[in-house]
Order: sequence, then C-alpha cells, then structure tokens
Amino acid sequence: MCSALPQGAPQIEDEEEGCALPAGHSCTGGWHLRPDGGMGTAYGRCPRSQRRRGEAAARAVPGEQTFESFERLREPAAFQAARAWVAACRAGGAGTLALRRPEALDVNTGCGKTHLLRAAARELARGGLWVELATALELTAVVRGRALYDSAERAEAGTFAKRWSQADVLVLDDLGQEESAGPATAGFLVGLLDLREGRPLAWSTNLSEAGLLQRYGAPLVSRLLCGAMAPTLIGRDYRRRLG
Repeated sequence: MCSALPQGAPQIEDEEEGCALPAGHSCTGGWHLRPDGGMGTAYGRCPRSQRRRGEAAARAVPGEQTFESFERLREPAAFQAARAWVAACRAGGAGTLALRRPEALDVNTGCGKTHLLRAAARELARGGLWVELATALELTAVVRGRALYDSAERAEAGTFAKRWSQADVLVLDDLGQEESAGPATAGFLVGLLDLREGRPLAWSTNLSEAGLLQRYGAPLVSRLLCGAMAPTLIGRDYRRRLG
C-alpha cells in the first residue's frame, strides 16, 4: 500500500515510467520523494508502483476472463455496453451496468454475464481503480454474518460491508442466487447502495425485472435500475453449446 501524502505537501510531476529518478530523489511507499530546498519534501506518485498495484489487483479478480476472450457475436449489445461502462468509469463518471434476463426469456444462464463483469472489473482494477466484486455466495455470508450474535462473524461481515461501501467500483454478480432471504438481502443492499450513491455499480442476474421485484421489492429494484445501462441479452446458453 502506498503511504498517504502529507496534508499540504507539494506534488511533483512523474514522467519517469521506469522510475529512473534523478539525483536527489528517492522512491518509497509508492511515492517519489524529493528534498525541496529546505522548504520540506515534495511528493509524487510512482508510475511503476502504480502499475504493479494495478496488475496485482487485476490478478485478484477471479478467473481469467477478458474482453479479448469474449465472443463478441455472442451478446453484442452487452459486450458494447460493458466496454462503454468501463470507459465511463475511467473518465470519472458514475453509472450502472445491468445485465439481466429479458421478460420474454425463460432461461438466461451461460450467456456471458459473469465473463463480462469480470473482464470489466479486471480492466478497471488494472487502471488503478479500487474494484470490489461480490458473488452471491459472498453476499450470503455477509448478510447472514451481520445477523448473527457471533462477534467474530459479525466483525468479518462488517469488514466486507465497509469495503463494498467505500470502493470506487462495486460489481455484484448473480443477484438472486444468494441463499439468504430476499427481504434480508434487499434491506442490506438498499443501505449499501444509498451509501454508494453517485459511484459506479455493475450487476447481473438470471431474474427478469418481475422476478427481481418479487424477490427484493420495489425499493431495491428502483435503485438497481435507476439510470442503468441495460442492454438486450440474446440469452443463448453457451455452456450447452460448448459442452
């Protein structure tokens, strides 16, 4: 982790991609430090350290999915929407990417929603954004843990909830598959999304909008779909085709 920049300290521009610092400079804790003529110390982010942190964060995203490995003809609208959402996040914008089943389809599994979410998370993490990806299993553990009397489990659940609330980008994969009750999950997510208002969100589900309403209720669905980029999914199960 990089050390915090002291309040009020002047910053220097870092153009040395290889961190080849000139005389009088040193690199520590992710920052370039330079004596400032007796006036204090000037600080600037180390490009090499930033790249290393980004690569490590990208490797921490589960699987190996990338946009390059996605068959673009498989779900073209979803592919383009995911790429556009990543570009908006990089530009400092906020918005929601929603990958969900259309009302007309009975099945929408195996169509690449998880692939696209992980690819997006990997690109954003590599670019230096703090990305948290929560699966249905992890969401179940947090919602249950917060309801337990066991102090250790409650503390662990609280740690995850805090991370998800503070991250630059939050990705929720496979909503509707968690084992915790719908109302309990909805109550937690409503509070979480209110804390994150104005920051990027991406999520996927095999439920239609009607299914989401039935499981979670209108308050959560309103927050999930408000201003969301929701591309049309063809819904072909590529796992069956490839199997």
